[in-house]
Amino acid sequence: MRPFAIHVEAAVLEDIQLRLNNRRFPDQIKNSGWDYGTGKAYLEELVEYWKSEYDWR
Repeated sequence: MRPFAIHVEAAVLEDIQLRLNNRRFPDQIKNSGWDYGTGKAYLEELVEYWKSEYDWR
């Protein structure tokens, strides 16, 4: 494999950050685990990672 880079417009990255900052999570259905989709706690952790640690470039 060879390394590669992609160009992402600053406006796109700003939009992603705006969406992540303005997201709303539904309430977790009690005792449902992952039966109805991604668990709320996991999704909250993932979004925080995308906001503060992930390198979008």
